[in-house]
Formats: sequence, C-alpha cells, structure tokens
Amino acid sequence: MQKRKNGWGRRAAGVVGVFAIAASLLVGGQLASTPAQAAELPTWDDVQAAKQNQATAAKKVTEIEGLIAAGEKELERLRNLHSTKVAELNQAEENLAAAAAKAETLNTQAVESRKQAEDAADRAGVLVAQMYRSGGVDRSMELFLDADADTADALLERLASMSKATERNTQLSEEAEQAANTADTLSKQAKAAEDEREALRADVKAKEEAAAAAMVGQGEKVQAQEKQQTELSAQLAALKDTTAKTVDGYEQRLREEEARRKAEQERLRKQAEEYARQQAELLRQQQEAAENANNNGGGGDDGGGGDPGNPVDPGTGDPGNGGVSNGWVIPTAYSYVSEGFAPPGRPDHTGIDLAAGCYTPIVAAAAGTVRATYMEWGAGGNMVTINHPSGWQTRYAHMAEWASVAPGQWVEAGQFIGYVGSTGASSGCHLHFEMRLNQDDGWYGFVNPAWYINF
Repeated sequence: MQKRKNGWGRRAAGVVGVFAIAASLLVGGQLASTPAQAAELPTWDDVQAAKQNQATAAKKVTEIEGLIAAGEKELERLRNLHSTKVAELNQAEENLAAAAAKAETLNTQAVESRKQAEDAADRAGVLVAQMYRSGGVDRSMELFLDADADTADALLERLASMSKATERNTQLSEEAEQAANTADTLSKQAKAAEDEREALRADVKAKEEAAAAAMVGQGEKVQAQEKQQTELSAQLAALKDTTAKTVDGYEQRLREEEARRKAEQERLRKQAEEYARQQAELLRQQQEAAENANNNGGGGDDGGGGDPGNPVDPGTGDPGNGGVSNGWVIPTAYSYVSEGFAPPGRPDHTGIDLAAGCYTPIVAAAAGTVRATYMEWGAGGNMVTINHPSGWQTRYAHMAEWASVAPGQWVEAGQFIGYVGSTGASSGCHLHFEMRLNQDDGWYGFVNPAWYINF
C-alpha cells in the first residue's frame, strides 16, 4: 500500500528540504537567468567518438557521471527555488484552519452556555409559579391570622417549605446569571477568534498570490533540466554498453520515447476538448429542458457536473483514463484504491491514493485554472493545484515529473497535466488526489473524494 511516511497535514515540515536560495536568483521579483549546467554538455557525436577507444570511453563515463551528479543538485535547486513561499503558504493555511475551528468551537460553547442560562431562568420561573399556585404568601398569612393549635404546625411547615423554595430559587437565579456571564465571555472570545480568522484568511490569500507569482517560469527551467538529465543518462548507458558499436539505437530510442509522449499528450488534449464539447452540449440541453418545463408550469433540475449536493453516480463515458463519475473525470487509470481518506491511525491522510504504474497519465478532474505547480519534499512531491469555477479545489501529488501545465493556465476536464510517480513521501507509484471546497472565501477542510466520485 502506497502511503506517505510523514503526516500529510504537516506539510510545512515536509517542504523544508533545501531552503538555501541564492540572492542572485531573484531580480525584481523575477527569476534570474541562471545556466542549467555550467560545464559544456557532451553531444552524441562526442559519445560515439569516445566509444572507439576504451580509455577515452572510460574518461567520458567519468565526465558524464559527474555531470549527472551536478545536474541532480541543480534539479533539486530549481525545484526548491520557492520552497519557502510554499512552506509559508502551507503554514498560513494550517493557521487559518486552526483559527476557524477555534471560532466554531467558541461559538458552539457560547450557544450552549446561553441555553443553560435560559433553562435555569425557566426553572426558577416555574418554581415561583408553583409557590403561588400552592398558596404562597397569601395563604400563609391566612394561616397566621387564623392560628390555633392545629394551624400553627401547618404554618410552620409551609414557612419551612417556602424557605427551601426560596433558597432553590436563589440558586437557580445564580446559575442562570453565571451561565449568562459565561456565554457573554465566550461570545467575546468567539468574536476575537473570528477577527483572527479573517486576518489569517487575508494572510493566506497574500501568500497564495506570492507563491503563484513566484512559480511563473519555474516549471520550464525544471523541465529543461529533467530533459537534460534524461539525455545524459542515455549517453552514459550507451557508453557502458560494450556490445553496441554505435549510439544510434540509444539516440533513436530517446526520439521515439519523446514522440510517443507527445502523441499521448495530444490524444488526451483532443479527448479533453471533445469531453468539454459534450459537457457544454449536455448543459445546453439541460437548460433548454428546464426552460421548457418552466414554460409548461413545471420545475427543472439542471444537475450539473461536480455539484457537491449530488450523490455519487458512476456515470458513463470515457474521458481518457478512469471514466466519468457524477460530473467529475476520474484523474487517472488506476488499478485499485491503495489507501482511502483518513483511515484508522492516519487522520491526516487528506486524500485518496490511486495505485497506478509510474508514468500513467494524470488528467484534470474538472475544468479550471491551475493555481500552483510545485515540489513538496517529504510530503506531496511534484504537485498541481487546480481551482474550479464550481468552488472546488483539486490537488494532485507524487507526480513523476514537474507538471506539464503552468500557474494561471486554464485546463479542460480530462486535460493532461502530468504523470503518476512516487516523488515526495511515497513508497510506490500512485496518485494522491485531494478535494476541498471554498469555505467562507478560504480553502480549508479537505473532504473524502469518494463522497463525490465513484472510484
């Protein structure tokens, strides 16, 4: 079962990784132009020439191994260019969630104390009413005026009973006053917590904007470095293969793999476009049916994909990977659910794990705007966050490579965004998929995706 080794909820600790960022990397808020590799990279002609001589080949192997090691460090640096901003955003989101929970708890306690005060006051009122219904002060005065041997005992008994009732009434009044004071104090604390929550919500928005702005251009640099590492690894393999006289096969294989990947991405792109067209046509038909029903005096129900109020419905169709469910596109073709939402012992597992082979395509679960593409070491690895017009946010974690989409980019439902991998705190190839609603104009409170998508 694939799972993270550390608590998913404490992302800030997982993001820390490598925080050293050279000051030269930022110029006026933009990424400075830094060469991906200082040393001159070998060409395939260089590799082919080196294969002709054993000593030259050994030297070239050492050279390329050094370049690969340096390239990995550069790749790590590029992935962590803005890790501090991501960490700050995650911490701000945790602070917001905690403040929201605190405000809700205090408001609940204030309501309970207010109810206790009302109940105590009601009981005191009932007690006074009972005293008067049973004769009360007026009846006791009659007994006093008509006193004789028999009525004297009755008078004393009634006075003792009234004394106890008065004492109980005083106690209830004090309980009511204390509960009312407690409710007033809790209400003030709740208001302070709500004010803190709103300040933190503004802080989250500011940090989210800063992180998104910083990420612009980062993906291209990471992808270029990843491609360079792939080519160096292929050159190294070609040099170490003593059975092959030329490097043509290795070079050709790289070209073919790249062509296959581009063809698959294009297929998914076209499929996403077709799915978007079908959804638009479905919406048009639903609106037309609703208008006709209203014109005929009836009501309409336009359903709508991804409506949180709708129950899970398996649906039909094939947007390219796992199909469609309740208006959502299942984000990858998976073998099985390797871990569910917040299972026993892992309350901080805030998503669902879909086991799939590495480099299985991942697609957007719904149309929306890419909010962020980033790396979380020790947590989600390569990640993508997408905000949807419906008020939902989806997140995709442990991707094999940097996302194939960029912050601010609009994506259609079913559009390719990256590949399944095992980056970050992961023990095997899978997609960790998360969903959360925009609550009170703020992102917090992950929900179980299986409530809305039939996996």
